[in-house]
Amino acid sequence: MPQSRHPILDHPVAIRLRSLLEGLRPSEPTALLGMAIVVGLLGGFGNLLYRRMIELVHHVVFEGGGEWLHLERGWPWLLLLPLLPVAGAVLLIPLAALFPGEVRGYGLPKFLEAVNLKGAVFRARTVVVKSVASAITIGTGGSAGTEGPIAQIGGAIGSLVGQALNVGQDRLRTLVACGVAAGIGGTFNAPIAGVFFAHELVLCRSFVTTSFVPVVISSGLGAMVTRAVEGNRPAFHVPHYLLRTPWEALLYVPLGILVGLVAVHFIRSFYGIGDRFQAWGAPEWVKPVVGAALTGALAIAFPQVLGDGYRHVELALAGQLTGWALVLVALAKIYATGFTLGSGNAGGVFAPSLVIGAMLGGAYGWAMDVLFPGFAAGPGSYALVGMGGFLAAATHAPMTAIFLIFEMTGEYTVIVPIMFACVVGYSVSRWLQPHSIDHLELARRGIHLEEGRETNVLKSIQVGALMNRQVESFPESTPLGVMLRAIPMSRHVTFPLVDGAGKLSGIISLQDFREVAYEEGLADLVVAGELGTHEVITVFPDDTVHDALGRIGYRNIEHLPVVSRDDPREILGMLSRQDILSAYNKALIDRSLRTPEG
Repeated sequence: MPQSRHPILDHPVAIRLRSLLEGLRPSEPTALLGMAIVVGLLGGFGNLLYRRMIELVHHVVFEGGGEWLHLERGWPWLLLLPLLPVAGAVLLIPLAALFPGEVRGYGLPKFLEAVNLKGAVFRARTVVVKSVASAITIGTGGSAGTEGPIAQIGGAIGSLVGQALNVGQDRLRTLVACGVAAGIGGTFNAPIAGVFFAHELVLCRSFVTTSFVPVVISSGLGAMVTRAVEGNRPAFHVPHYLLRTPWEALLYVPLGILVGLVAVHFIRSFYGIGDRFQAWGAPEWVKPVVGAALTGALAIAFPQVLGDGYRHVELALAGQLTGWALVLVALAKIYATGFTLGSGNAGGVFAPSLVIGAMLGGAYGWAMDVLFPGFAAGPGSYALVGMGGFLAAATHAPMTAIFLIFEMTGEYTVIVPIMFACVVGYSVSRWLQPHSIDHLELARRGIHLEEGRETNVLKSIQVGALMNRQVESFPESTPLGVMLRAIPMSRHVTFPLVDGAGKLSGIISLQDFREVAYEEGLADLVVAGELGTHEVITVFPDDTVHDALGRIGYRNIEHLPVVSRDDPREILGMLSRQDILSAYNKALIDRSLRTPEG
């Protein structure tokens, strides 16, 4: 049995489960499927409990507070509306103090980093903290979604099951994906979408059979738990989808362009607002309160921005919202989400993306109905497709969006329009904004999950941490004979050349004087500067090892001089290919033994 890496291994329940598993002696695939079943059921029930928590907060704080503030009386009592989301931000203050770093802001990027780069190990308290924090924000009217927190809750459940049974790191990542799929599949009653959400967003498109089958089982069980408790209800009451003629499908291509462009604005404004709050010198507890107040102020004119907004999505799908009001609501939702999450309140962006997309699609459908009466379907059909198209463009997960809309409608006729809108929206968004709303925060820190774990490990190490500061160099005027006598006593095969001022002027390796080493009479006639290379490829101490490896590979060389940024001819050290390989292997071991994430 591998050495314990987390206290959960010593819990009596974990010990009994491992003993039972060892007694049964199942094959590895059978054991993994059994764990996927457990995770799927727990993830499904976790989703239900979390949503009940949101409903409780909404009933007690939002509805009760609204009655106490007499908001039903209308103007001027509506000016007090911002106090409700502000109350949620205030309630988060003690929670953030108790669990620093685990409550504030949009947590999915940190979750993705932990799953893909930090061993997928989570603490049990993650489930509770994420549930309570996001339930308070959403239940009190903050503009955020439940799906990001549900993914984190389900993923943490999968991680805990894997830790209790002491599975390997790859299996642990698979169980995290199982929990994510169970939560998403149960939320939308869309198990196929749950599978693609787990693979596209959480595992970064890592589709392998060993993970795909367990994730499918967990997602299906998560949806079954929801159906058993709440009935086989759709996530939204979607009217019958209508495609009047096959040629109408072409109208969804411009819709894809529209949602792609707006998704780029959404991503950039989301992080732009967050950057402004982060740069603001106010105390950390003040920022979420101000963000909640700004969201509430927007809600005075556009109440559709409050909470997850799903009730208003259904109105758009039913064609009851039309005209410019849809455009204004979409824009208001963009900024309300930025205010809520950028300031440090908790929640996700999946639901806001669906709301924005439905509003944009409805507005586009209304315009098409005006321009092409009798040819285009009503605004509701375009709202449905716009919802999926915008989701694909914002998250860069087109397969998740396509199957989500298909499962919500259950109609094959929606496939072609939703494929057009999702693929075009995704392509436009990725062309203008290479990183999705879930990955941009990591990309700005130099972490590119889609490039794979190996690349990110290399990007996490700086050259300055590896370089050899004991540099053996030769002056350019050093005779060949002197070098031949000195090299056998050195451990190096590559040497920088320096000028009279001790500055880098070239580089020489054993290969450079192989042909002249045994020529008689040249020992005192040929000097280092005549044999070496004067076009030197260098790196800086703050460059990443990934950058350095790229430069080494370009010329297939073994060593790089490390120079100062202030003076590119000042030698600070040397970096070898072997140094990089040793550091990479060590980093992989360190990451596999890393302590749990909160």
